[in-house]
Amino acid sequence: MDFTSTVKNILSQNGMKNAELARQAGYSSQHIHDLLSGDRRWNEDSMNKVCDVLGIKVNYQTTESNVEVINQVDCSH
Repeated sequence: MDFTSTVKNILSQNGMKNAELARQAGYSSQHIHDLLSGDRRWNEDSMNKVCDVLGIKVNYQTTESNVEVINQVDCSH
């Protein structure tokens, strides 16, 4: 499950509205709406703030396939 789906599920389970999440995380309601609808990309700061509010712990893992993709990035520019 991706991060956005996890956040939506936890909001639903807790009966929390997007506006309440926004207030507690220090964002506008529109900002949270844009994140949850995919119109805005999550960054480390927004993920951390939302995780703090919802009590989510994120574990980052690198897979072999991700390493291969990173190694294929052209860094010569």
